[in-house]
Amino acid sequence: MSAPVVPVNVQVPADSTAPVVADLTVHAIRVAHIWRRDVERLPVDDWNVPGIYVLLTAGATPDAYVGKAVELRGRLLQHRSRPRLEWQRAIAIKRDTSHGFNSAEIGYLEGRVASELRAVPGLTVVEGQQTQDETLPPHLLLALDELVPSVLAALRLVGVDLFKPAEDEADHDSQVLGVRRRHAVKAGTLADLLAAGLLAGGTELHLSQGGTTARASVTAAGQILVDGVAYGSPSRAAATALGLQSSNGWTTWHVGDLSGPTLDHLRAQLEPTDTPEE
Repeated sequence: MSAPVVPVNVQVPADSTAPVVADLTVHAIRVAHIWRRDVERLPVDDWNVPGIYVLLTAGATPDAYVGKAVELRGRLLQHRSRPRLEWQRAIAIKRDTSHGFNSAEIGYLEGRVASELRAVPGLTVVEGQQTQDETLPPHLLLALDELVPSVLAALRLVGVDLFKPAEDEADHDSQVLGVRRRHAVKAGTLADLLAAGLLAGGTELHLSQGGTTARASVTAAGQILVDGVAYGSPSRAAATALGLQSSNGWTTWHVGDLSGPTLDHLRAQLEPTDTPEE
């Protein structure tokens, strides 16, 4: 199965000092890539609006600073004259709609993007928001979470390496059994649970193991959000929350509260599939 693609239209001006602008059409996100020396070339009418930004140092593995601003252009000019980071280029991100972002929305996105970047091995986030603004209602948080892949795609577009080790979601039960025989494999992913109506976006998940407790939430895309980072694998999400190398997230995460059903209990309600002996 091929990976999802984020459609983008890129405008590259002939003038080398003008910003390169990309429109990520699926989520109505507009992104400007600008060198530090050229920040004043951002058009005032277009870019003195609320949004978030990422400052990057030079080099193949740059340090990053993630921030938010009610006036992006003005804030970047401040960073140029009084830098907290010796940055060379900036990525400014705004909503390309009539109303744009509000201050609460950019507060949440700032924290989400900073958390996602911190989870990338080798990429250092200097300062940046440590927590997400979660004062918005759950349905709006879900909508904002759907924008994060477009923001990360914009960073990839300008050469930021966001590689993470693949999330291995091989069936944990088989690993524990350590046997090679014909057996019923529990079919299904979080997305399958959402599609079947067994789970809903925004649902809280809880775990408790070895004196460690954690809370997470389910995104509309079928991922688990732990400390601002989205994981496609319940087991990877559980291991991260517990600070362990591995954990069976299907049996560790409980839905709603610690007395609620496990993800594995919900998965059991999906149709199993038989796999032949290896």
